Amino acid sequence: MNSLSSKIIQGLRKFNLRAKFGFRSAAEQANLDKKLVFSLAKSRWPSLKQLKYIKKYLSQAERLAIGGCLLVILFSSLFLGARFYKIHMQVIPANGGDYIEGVVGSIKYINPLYSNVSDIDSDIASLVYSSIFKRGGDGQLVNDLSESYSVSQDGKVYIIKIRPGVRWHNGSQLTADDIVFTFEAIKNPDYKSPLRPGFTGVEIEKIDDRTIEFILAEPYAAFADLLTFGILPQELWQQIEPAAAGLAELNLKPIGSGWYKFKSFVKDSSGNIRTYNLVRNNDYYGNQAHIDNFSFKLFGNVIESISALNNNLISGISYLPAQSESQAVAQDSLNFYRLNFPKLLVVFFNSKLNPALADRKVRQALAYAIDKNKIVSEALAGNGRIIDGPILPESFFYDSGAKKYNYDTASSSRLLNQAGWKIQEITEEDINQARKILGSSDEAEKKQAQAKIDMGAGRWFAKDNNYLTIDLTTVDNPEYSQTASELAEFWQAINIKVNIKLEPANQIQTSVIKDRNFAALVFGEMAGADPDPYAFWHSSQIGPAGLNIANYVSKEVDKLLEDGRLTNDNKARQEKYKRFQEILSEDEPAIYLYSPNYTYVQSKNIKGFNVKRIISPSDRLADASQWYIKTGKKIVW
Repeated sequence: MNSLSSKIIQGLRKFNLRAKFGFRSAAEQANLDKKLVFSLAKSRWPSLKQLKYIKKYLSQAERLAIGGCLLVILFSSLFLGARFYKIHMQVIPANGGDYIEGVVGSIKYINPLYSNVSDIDSDIASLVYSSIFKRGGDGQLVNDLSESYSVSQDGKVYIIKIRPGVRWHNGSQLTADDIVFTFEAIKNPDYKSPLRPGFTGVEIEKIDDRTIEFILAEPYAAFADLLTFGILPQELWQQIEPAAAGLAELNLKPIGSGWYKFKSFVKDSSGNIRTYNLVRNNDYYGNQAHIDNFSFKLFGNVIESISALNNNLISGISYLPAQSESQAVAQDSLNFYRLNFPKLLVVFFNSKLNPALADRKVRQALAYAIDKNKIVSEALAGNGRIIDGPILPESFFYDSGAKKYNYDTASSSRLLNQAGWKIQEITEEDINQARKILGSSDEAEKKQAQAKIDMGAGRWFAKDNNYLTIDLTTVDNPEYSQTASELAEFWQAINIKVNIKLEPANQIQTSVIKDRNFAALVFGEMAGADPDPYAFWHSSQIGPAGLNIANYVSKEVDKLLEDGRLTNDNKARQEKYKRFQEILSEDEPAIYLYSPNYTYVQSKNIKGFNVKRIISPSDRLADASQWYIKTGKKIVW
């Protein structure tokens, strides 16, 4: 028998023996052992107590490999969790909290018919009342009560659709009747509303409960900008006689339809309101405010309000002058919002009191001699921007190509020489000689001698025995007086004598502006939302009641301004105002210096403020419904 056959026979014998006596292979036995253990165990997964023995069955290399894998899994999980949180977890405003704003002044009329004459009244009215249109964060006109509107082709009819579901703070429904009532009250002379002149020749008609139309006698491109006044509830105000409207309790405890409603006020022992409290209107028709309580704390001056801010008694200040900014102590905990504001500081000329200013070359020379950047730096601590005309750069109608008078003293001297003015030197000897002449009987000689004494020693521009002098008048306050001092320094540097006269703020209108009692005047001018400069430069506005302070007359300018306000075609208006700016910058009847920023201060605890540009101080509250103090979180996929 060969060896192969022998091995086969042996294998069969072993197989038969295992089969007979139950012998199995190692693999088969291991499999049976596993089945026995699994049948006795509660779970096929090891318990925590069992896991501690695992190291007895693993080599060191295996233990290190498993540990490394576990660390990778841990850090990967942490990274993915943090990334998920960062991407998908969003912090959102939550309702709650109190905001207290410091304001300077007093409260009299929280009433849209009168509130525009007081900043504080206007502030509160903007939160309490709704209007047809309101200002957005960039000063733009946006819908409020208006759902939509249209203008007729001739520009004389404005049809406005009112949004539904608006309720007064007392629960009543707001309808077109309330808007008609408010407008008629403005036009009623018995109410004595300062808004009345702006609506001369305008009528209103109710079409249905949600539709009204305004009919204008003449088209006016900026009419929609006038429709930002608050709307009164007819149901309450029609019970009050127009002549007694100023005495109504509703002036201090108003009922409106805005973000906030009246809650309470606190008076001092003299009967003056010291704190005025509003509470969120939970029935507001749009996005409700987040802050629960909105209060105004009244102070006698800015210093008191800054002290309250430093002591955490208030959350913000309505307006902080540039000169007072350094007095705010905890500046790291405050936000200083520097808002573009259409206030323009201007030097107006009056040739009737100074014939030398009738020459355009002299006015241009004075303009070239001014370093406007230095004035902004010194008078405003840099908190403003230089301007070159009555229309601001952000306006669609601004003409960047109009003539600009950049600081150039060489051009000043050249223009004055062309106008016939020459430098003359006055010495101390000349002054001593002039004093002797004062004793003579010749009036002409005495006058000339006195002029030399008044000028003092130096080199001065003179013409026909007359010296070029500028009497510069302005308001007696830090900003204006500093600006006047800077102007005097610039003009005297080109050999022009300057005398500064400061007038009290409460007297300058009656003693200086009304009768044009100035040769040169540094004064502020407020532009509107629409760039229409008619009120400031049309010849019809010359006179005691007009705003054409420089008494400027130009037939071409008059026509351009008349046409510019009559069309709703922006392209056509742009062409009109472009030409107007070209003429005005060439004639230079006034020098536009700068536009100061409006500095609004809030604690950094207040979030959500996004206003960039305002037309009036109350516009800083344009997005007050978006402000928040408390926050929450939500997952965003």
